[in-house]
Amino acid sequence: AEFTELNLDELEQVTGGRTATVNTGTPDNAAIRNAPGNGKIIASLKNGTLVDTVGTPVYDVGTDRNWIKVKFKYKGKLTTGWIAASIVGLKRK
Repeated sequence: AEFTELNLDELEQVTGGRTATVNTGTPDNAAIRNAPGNGKIIASLKNGTLVDTVGTPVYDVGTDRNWIKVKFKYKGKLTTGWIAASIVGLKRK
């Protein structure tokens, strides 16, 4: 069998993702990390930024909260990373 890698648009159609709005509940920006929990911060998004969720939330014991993978435009590039689920309107844990 031959397999082809899906591009991000095609992947979105099979992951059940949705568009969500970043809302920290404070004037602070939201940290985007390279892994759920205490991963390295790779981006910082302002409240009101639209992101697309990918897949389902992942629970991290260390931070005692759910994290969701998101894709978004950052400095002109399509980027993926992890955000605390509660910041995009999903259950905290």
